[in-house]
Amino acid sequence: MRTLWQDLQYSVRMLLKHPGFTLIAVSTLALGIGANAAIFSIINAVLLRPPPYSEPDQIVTLWENNTKENIARDDVSPANFLDWRERQRVFSEIAFANPHSLDYAGSDEPEVIRAALVSQGFFQVFGASALYGRAFLAEEYEAGKNQVVVLSHGIWQRRFGGDKNIIGRTLMLDGQPTTVVGVMPPEFRLYLFDLEEEVWSPQVPNDVMKQQRKATYLKVVARLKPHVTLAQAQAEMNTIAGQLAMENPDTNQGIGITAVTLPEHLQGKWRQPLLILFGAVGLVLLIACANVANLSLARGCEREREFAIRAAIGAGRNRIMRQLLIESSLLAVLGSLGGLLLALWVVELIVAFNPGDIPRIEQVSLSGLTLGFVLIVSFLTTLVSGLAPALQLSRPDLQLCLKEAGHTATANAARRRLRNTFVVAQVALAVVLLVGAGLLLRSFASLLRVDPGFAADKVIAIQAFIWDRYRRPEQREVYARETLEKIESLAGVEAAGVTTAIPLLESSITTSLPFTVEGNTQPEQQEPVALFTIASANYFSAIGARLLDGRLFNQFDKDGPRVALINETMAKRNWPGESPVGDKFTLKRSGRDARAGTTLEVIGVVTDQRQDGLEKTPRQEFFVPYSQAPSGSTIFVVRTKGDPNVLLQSVKERIWQTNKTQPFYAVTTMDQLLRDSLKARRFNLALLSALAALALSLAAIGIYAVMSFTTGQRTHEIGVRMALGARAPDIIRLVVGEGMALTLTGIAIGLVASFALTRFLSSLLFNISSTDPVTFAGITILLSIVALLACYIPARRATKVDPLLALRYE
Repeated sequence: MRTLWQDLQYSVRMLLKHPGFTLIAVSTLALGIGANAAIFSIINAVLLRPPPYSEPDQIVTLWENNTKENIARDDVSPANFLDWRERQRVFSEIAFANPHSLDYAGSDEPEVIRAALVSQGFFQVFGASALYGRAFLAEEYEAGKNQVVVLSHGIWQRRFGGDKNIIGRTLMLDGQPTTVVGVMPPEFRLYLFDLEEEVWSPQVPNDVMKQQRKATYLKVVARLKPHVTLAQAQAEMNTIAGQLAMENPDTNQGIGITAVTLPEHLQGKWRQPLLILFGAVGLVLLIACANVANLSLARGCEREREFAIRAAIGAGRNRIMRQLLIESSLLAVLGSLGGLLLALWVVELIVAFNPGDIPRIEQVSLSGLTLGFVLIVSFLTTLVSGLAPALQLSRPDLQLCLKEAGHTATANAARRRLRNTFVVAQVALAVVLLVGAGLLLRSFASLLRVDPGFAADKVIAIQAFIWDRYRRPEQREVYARETLEKIESLAGVEAAGVTTAIPLLESSITTSLPFTVEGNTQPEQQEPVALFTIASANYFSAIGARLLDGRLFNQFDKDGPRVALINETMAKRNWPGESPVGDKFTLKRSGRDARAGTTLEVIGVVTDQRQDGLEKTPRQEFFVPYSQAPSGSTIFVVRTKGDPNVLLQSVKERIWQTNKTQPFYAVTTMDQLLRDSLKARRFNLALLSALAALALSLAAIGIYAVMSFTTGQRTHEIGVRMALGARAPDIIRLVVGEGMALTLTGIAIGLVASFALTRFLSSLLFNISSTDPVTFAGITILLSIVALLACYIPARRATKVDPLLALRYE
């Protein structure tokens, strides 16, 4: 123990004696460890930490799947849910949540509260209890007794200031007095919807819901009975789906049921990207360790005389190895402390950058598990960066090192091979990261080149639901027309229209309807389906959609025959190579604001609008005039002449001039929607690019350090060469050639590894192959140029050596 304490004290003195080496080594390790700690914190919160519910593995989400329309997971129709609940025997509780909005009249401006209407057993599925008050009673799921709400912790704090006396208070929601009966704890966040729900209210399925099998809008959750497995539950639900398909062939043919555990649902699409990022930071740490190992080897060569003296006076190899490993451990510990500080900052940055749909991102923190992970990483760092140098340096050549100038002796071939191996490894690992980042960058650039079908700049979008205020279609038409007139009278407004759905807005009300084309005798492999959207005449001008054929809507369509505009995809698929203008199609099923049997005449073709995202293939879509089908779902789309944010408040006030109590469900700009739709890809790209840039920098530093050290060790040899007539270009070619040989070896290995590993990126790429030759070639050229510069600097310095001084060097 006493000798261990002595070695520890000596290690501290040696690190303090060489502050430059210590600072570089600690900083390098801090970068690698900090990146790992930050990404692990996210993985812990999103993937590892169980949801804060009772026995979360027993909770499942249930979805409809549709083989006819190639939909893997869809929401559930009310009638199907009621049949599931009646027939199933594998769940102790099964319930739905119906996304809804409630108008709240209790603030300066009309406000919409995001709500979920839930069926009996909903809170029991999660084993959740209220923080204050209670959840719903059984009798509150009866008609006429359901004017009660439970508040989320977030809205309780934001809107009601955390007032504990809120229990029992009456709020005016949707014009109805509603009693607050409970407040849920802060951890009760479900992530079932695109936007977090703020209140819950009981829903009693009415007669209309009991007949709905095609309208899918319910989120269904259930709790497995004890000793029932997910596979058993899936098997029973498959049986039920088969029964319903036989009983209801018109609506349920091809409709199946998918059961997914809640943890798997929460992880969703983020599992693979986060694991890829975790692998990337692991590669960065390996590069950092290789860098520090090379620095330790170089510094160890300068200490050979010290090790030889210690060996000569009795220090065994194990004692010298222990000394070197203690120094490596101290570097790793200091690097871990620096890494934790860096991770704190990175975590804050990541949470602030939040792409919006990472579940539980707000729970990311440096927890005890993260600290334990850092301890393990610190230990592994000690082994990776310290063991190989310790093994090499603990066997000094006593006769060579004890000579008067032994400290300048050229390192033996084994150490040179080890240094070269570390350089090759750094380059290879950097290639893998750079190729991954390059693929994401080219994918993102390809996505930005996609035509969204609209001009996003200078467009305001304000969504308002008016069903309850204007129940008759003619009232809605008057409201929309008068409101648009007020908006268009604003100075700075170029065009204004109204619609039921706009691209990229999650809360848009969309309906898919099957149709038949008049006169089409070609057999369809599957029933054609198109998105049904209602829009006013000026909507297309306001959003910047282009007319490709025919005409747009006009004021005469209100009292004229039923007409429709179709998108380019629908035109090409149903009228290939010809103009559809003047032809007709018939709706085969009713939907919101649409009736089965309605025949529509095509009057024009407009550009495809990417409703589901830039990376999604446009679906067939048709538009009908708002004047022919006034809807209670309205989105006012306003194109401005200047900055839309300047006019935003004025546009809201013009809408309130028509109805001062009308709240807005969404207020945004098309530019913002477009940016938000790319947030997840931008997040992945930013993190992987930052890691790749760090890897490139560390690899360049590693190449430079090794070539500088090697050049210094060969001063005598270089002097001899110059004395014998070698010129500066010859010396540069010698040094650069050796460095580039290592680099090209590393690049070759890295390209092979990248070819094998980039397939894991395939799901994150758009319109580009995971083995894209342009990316692979570009990274090869980039790394070669960086390595060339890293080799050239020490090579150039070597040519400045005075041959006479160099000949006396050893």
